[in-house]
Amino acid sequence: MVAPRARRSRWPRLPKYVLAVPAWAWWAMFFVVPVVLVVVASFGSKIEGSAGRVTYSNLSLDNYREALEGGFDGTFVKVLLQGMRTTILGTLLCLVIAFPLAYLLATRVKRGKGFVLALLAIPFFTNFLIRTLAWRIVLAPKGFISNTLLDWGLLDGRLDVLDSRLGVQIGVVYNYLPLMIFPLFVALDRLEITHREASKDLFANRLRTFLQITLPLSASGIIAGTMLVFVPLAGDYVTANVLGGTKGNMPGNLVATQFLQSQNPSLGAAIAVILILSILAVAAIGAIVVKVVRQVARVDHRAGAALLTTLLLLIGAFVLKPSVSSLVFSFLALALVAGTFWLVANTPERVGDSLLRAWSVVVLVFLYLPIAFVVAHSFNDNKALEVWAGFSTRWYGEMWDNSLLIDSVKSSLSAAVVAALISVVLGTFAGVALARRPGKWTVAFMAILLLVLTTPEIVEATGMQIQFVSFGGILREGLVPLWIGQAIFSIAVVTLIVRARMQGMDDSLEQAANDLYATPVQAFRQITLPLIAPAVLAGGLLAFTFALDNVIISDFVRAPGTNTFPTYVLGQVKTVRKPDIAAMATLLLGVTLLSLVLAAVVLRRSGEDSSKVAATLTGGS
Repeated sequence: MVAPRARRSRWPRLPKYVLAVPAWAWWAMFFVVPVVLVVVASFGSKIEGSAGRVTYSNLSLDNYREALEGGFDGTFVKVLLQGMRTTILGTLLCLVIAFPLAYLLATRVKRGKGFVLALLAIPFFTNFLIRTLAWRIVLAPKGFISNTLLDWGLLDGRLDVLDSRLGVQIGVVYNYLPLMIFPLFVALDRLEITHREASKDLFANRLRTFLQITLPLSASGIIAGTMLVFVPLAGDYVTANVLGGTKGNMPGNLVATQFLQSQNPSLGAAIAVILILSILAVAAIGAIVVKVVRQVARVDHRAGAALLTTLLLLIGAFVLKPSVSSLVFSFLALALVAGTFWLVANTPERVGDSLLRAWSVVVLVFLYLPIAFVVAHSFNDNKALEVWAGFSTRWYGEMWDNSLLIDSVKSSLSAAVVAALISVVLGTFAGVALARRPGKWTVAFMAILLLVLTTPEIVEATGMQIQFVSFGGILREGLVPLWIGQAIFSIAVVTLIVRARMQGMDDSLEQAANDLYATPVQAFRQITLPLIAPAVLAGGLLAFTFALDNVIISDFVRAPGTNTFPTYVLGQVKTVRKPDIAAMATLLLGVTLLSLVLAAVVLRRSGEDSSKVAATLTGGS
């Protein structure tokens, strides 16, 4: 017995957190430090004549005074309030639209569930900027839909939705709807059917079962979906740039303007800090409201319903600007939603299911309509993307002559590949550490991981720009800034995927390898890695997809002279857009679909069920 002990002592146990150190260090350097720099820079001032540098020699509140100048009549406060209205309304609309679909998919669909999930995932993984730009084709005043509605006599004039607040609202609901659907589906799919059956055995009708059993037990999905939609939507300026024009400004537009155009990062940092504080304030108020309503409802369901109704009416009045008419409109909208739920719950079950299926078809059409228009208009013979002039394949040939477009695609693919590799290595080690070596360190690690997932991307982007400009050197050369920035979020996604995979595995094989005196490296290479390979591959494919699609990080941190496909398209928004963009977008859509299909197939073959796959697609476990 002495010899084995002596031999085993050659491999001392390293600290539990050692495998998580690389990811931790990456986030500390390129996430925590940039966020701190944003806060500090908000008290500094710009260096005149410099390319976006900040001096910290004379810290003051001048930037905050300038941002808040004019109070409620000032430009920033007006844009902030309007942006919060758009964000809150967009989040509520996503919840109302997504819940019936998620409910149907989780509780009614028995066969083909994975296929429907794949259909829902495709729009989510389609390039963010392209699917936003697609709405300019769908809603174009001289476009197919506008002309059709005119021909049918349903419109007195051409569609006038673009470059307006309504256009932005449609765009944000479309872009963030999948982020609400997946968490809701995961929560509903994991509910025990025995709870609903017990409610029916106690003679509760379907409406009461839904309100007292299904809805409360799906609260985790509602909260997760709300946060996944609300936080990034609040910092989104791309949708407003593309669809809103001067009338659709969001707070993120003001931040981007100060950083990318006015070269005043200190003022932009102050606006970003106010934005994040506003998001936290709204989230805190929402959490308090939910807690109060739940406590009241436990005592008296009717009182809870009345309180919730009153609060929703007040929220509606704020979103639509305080007035009697907006209060009435909110009441009518709430009555419509409540009436629809009552109708579905009180009709025969077959009829109710048919209504849910019809609604799901409408949602799928809504999700695929812009994608279909982009693909169709890639064959447009017109030089203007939005106006159809006949079928032609010319742009699939001519796009290769557009050196700026081709170079941007090459940069995007190169940056995405390297960012994915970084994410796979760091995320795999971190996921293994979380699953096999948990400890007190896990709390701190998960805290920073959740911050990475929930912090508005524009805050990270502004901080990294300040950091990279200040340090210079390799941080401002070639694709290095893109590798760094695009890996931050993806590392978190890979970490969660690998952790989820390992938590569902028996560790007896790893223990057996240890008993046979395998070194830690040998045990990892010969036992652990083959077992988690499906999760690593799926995580890498998702990381590649996320990096390829990144707009905000790329727009802020790219080195001078470097362009990615998303930033190239963003630069073309205010000019005459040619169909060569749509042609390249269609090819990249094929690349994205291939990555997505491979990830889903790998996960399914490794034994993951539909719920696990859906959770993985949104970076959850």
